[in-house]
Amino acid sequence: MVVGLTLGSCSDATRFKVPLQAKFKSAEAYTQGNVLTVTTGTFERTWELTENGLVTRTLASDGAFEILGDIPEMVDWKLPGILNPNAPGQLISLSANAANDQDFTNEHLEISAEFDYPEQGIRLKYVIWAYPDAPGLRTQLFLKKNSDDLPFTDQEEKGRAEYLPLAHTDQTHQLIGYYNDTQHRNTHANEILKDSLLNGQFYQDWANIVVLRQENKGVMLVQESHKCVNQAGIFTGGYLLDSLGLSATGLGIDHEHITENYRPLWAYWTIGFQGDTTELQTALKRFDRMRYPIDPKRDIYIMANNWGTGSSGEQSKFASREENILKEIESQKDLGIDLQQVDDGWQGLDYNNWDYVASASNATYGTYDVYPEGWKNIKKAAATSGLRLGLWAASHIPGEDLLKHFKSGGFTSYKLDFANLNTYDKFHDFVNKVRTFILATDHKVRVNWDVTENPARIGYFFGREYGNIYLENRKPKTPENVIYKPYLVLRDAWQVARYTNLNKFQVSIQNIEMVDRNGSDAYLHNHPYSVAIALMGSPIFFQETQYYSQEARDQIRPLITAYRKHRHAMYQGYVFPIGDTPDNASWTGFQNHNFNSNDGYLTLFRELNNRDNEHAVQLHLLKGKQIILTDLMTQETVTKQVDTNGWIQFSMDTPADFRFYKYRTP
Repeated sequence: MVVGLTLGSCSDATRFKVPLQAKFKSAEAYTQGNVLTVTTGTFERTWELTENGLVTRTLASDGAFEILGDIPEMVDWKLPGILNPNAPGQLISLSANAANDQDFTNEHLEISAEFDYPEQGIRLKYVIWAYPDAPGLRTQLFLKKNSDDLPFTDQEEKGRAEYLPLAHTDQTHQLIGYYNDTQHRNTHANEILKDSLLNGQFYQDWANIVVLRQENKGVMLVQESHKCVNQAGIFTGGYLLDSLGLSATGLGIDHEHITENYRPLWAYWTIGFQGDTTELQTALKRFDRMRYPIDPKRDIYIMANNWGTGSSGEQSKFASREENILKEIESQKDLGIDLQQVDDGWQGLDYNNWDYVASASNATYGTYDVYPEGWKNIKKAAATSGLRLGLWAASHIPGEDLLKHFKSGGFTSYKLDFANLNTYDKFHDFVNKVRTFILATDHKVRVNWDVTENPARIGYFFGREYGNIYLENRKPKTPENVIYKPYLVLRDAWQVARYTNLNKFQVSIQNIEMVDRNGSDAYLHNHPYSVAIALMGSPIFFQETQYYSQEARDQIRPLITAYRKHRHAMYQGYVFPIGDTPDNASWTGFQNHNFNSNDGYLTLFRELNNRDNEHAVQLHLLKGKQIILTDLMTQETVTKQVDTNGWIQFSMDTPADFRFYKYRTP
């Protein structure tokens, strides 16, 4: 639906010749004189049209943010080596439409301003997404060239893809980022989150998020890229706070990759909030959910992946054969798992063939059947058992092979592994292959990424419209660096939940009876504890579940039953970490809050080495309220009073125990 459209040439580069007036629900865009205003109904930003492009003039969210008194800049973007400083540009089109990026994101008002820089032979498109009632806006630049003979120049000046002319004081600012390579961060010392405070001017190049505060309100910039703290990725730049305001220097492209077709730079989210850390997290999570929505029918499931039990690659590939997957389907049906993902080995023992093989051979198992009749038998067994199927493949699998296996096997959840997306073309070719595949299935499938290795992959803030992020390999015995340790899995999930929506991240569950007792204290916990850690995320049994004992199955099944009953409601809420940072001796956990109904869920953990039978935990968004708590494992109900600072008292008689509560306000 077109809700507003202006197309035309502007001879006066500093005035919108044809006015724009567009509205979609509460989102609105309009021009007045030389000013473009875009609002979501909650967050508003204005730009001035100059002879060089557009430059931000005001930001407002529950009141205006303080802007520099004399904004020295004439345009929000700087493209060294591509555009000369102060290059004159002509606005050639301005449009606004209701859009949803081919159903990959929530509906929004999309505003597109296109500029021509004839002296440089460059066309630039500046695209703004305004989600109705969102706490912020998403902006992105696109570039193309008009000729092969471009006057590119070497310029040492930092680029700029986003600019906020914010006045800044001596207040503390915040930088936030996450580490990848979780395979090698499975220790007490190596946390997954870097969250730093600093004062004054700075340039930092490791963070995805920067937060600037002005008294009791703040603005954050989020780079939608594959950057991680320990992996810069492709032209991700950094954040610069100086006398000009706040600049995001990560372009995502250089002049060598500009073609005759528009190519994207990194997008940015500008989000406003008012209040404390809870309000910061709330605004970020709300925007994140709009950008990366969930389809309940497709995206809510408990997965099992057969790779995680084996002690060697040969064992794990052997576990992907049909005979074993049929056993797994029966086991998972009994437990209440929804989806069996077939991991590496179905295609044989190498990575050049992407057809299922009838048989394979190795030194340990000799020659064995793999899929002698293709997908027929596991497809039938899954349908009979009410399970879905997923499939692993290496990242270089051709898109036509992905589609072939979707059609023949009915696989709906894919994991693409081994990616090293260290160039512009590798990255965007890979992402476009996945996008094309999903569209060819009419959105019936999703592709899950991972952050397990250090090479540049997708990261934490990019690509979640295509699927979830698989957080970490955690296995029972080998390799030693990935042995399952409950409190470290809990800590990683707890920290990921701080600044993302945890239900877009797969959190691993392991069979604690099989975990090496010399390398982990998992055996001192119970099976439901291991499962409960994952329930506020997207749970994945990274194991062959057939090896659970009958006693373990009897313990796990009631918890899964309770979770399945409530999970659709849980996915409507937002997950916050509560309690102390997990360290194997704390009271800690998660709060899942639904803003529409003002109720939610808690998973609360008393860790193994904690000695306190009672403990106060501070909850979010419930200050001074009375709440009714229902223990979802026993159905016992109790009414408690939350004090005016959000604290509430809980009790558990034994360590290494947990509670799974639903709460509501009377």
